[in-house]
Amino acid sequence: MKQISILLPYKENFSPLYAGAVSLYVKDTTLKSIYKKQIRVFGNTHYKNIFKLSYTNLNVKKNLLSSGTKHYVDEFLKYQQIYKSDIIEIHNRPIYLKYIQKKSSAKIVLYFHNDPLTMSGSKTLEDRYFLLDYASKIIFNSHWSRRRFLE
Repeated sequence: MKQISILLPYKENFSPLYAGAVSLYVKDTTLKSIYKKQIRVFGNTHYKNIFKLSYTNLNVKKNLLSSGTKHYVDEFLKYQQIYKSDIIEIHNRPIYLKYIQKKSSAKIVLYFHNDPLTMSGSKTLEDRYFLLDYASKIIFNSHWSRRRFLE
């Protein structure tokens, strides 16, 4: 049985209160998935009321001297040692792939919900070649965002 982990953007609230577009997309697609029992969502929210799915809150302490993104991904990777996911979905944060691919053998699926040319990790042509090499799949929410990625 394949295990699937979904890593939300760091500041995405996986809660019915103030949910972002990515959280709503993940909730809706997970509820309709035939694999919903094998899916675990990882994120960072301060709200107690979260969507009724398998969810793990990653508590990241802020540190002015180091990257919050790196700490967030490191916390996620600690859980990956326990859950051993076969597939990791990264939503809207291509920079996460650089950290995860070094420490995980899982297949990585990268979702773009916004303009790839404005995100850390996919701004340059070199960044996008890296993503093409290391992501098992790249999924775009629109033809427009796919065209932007290919520019």
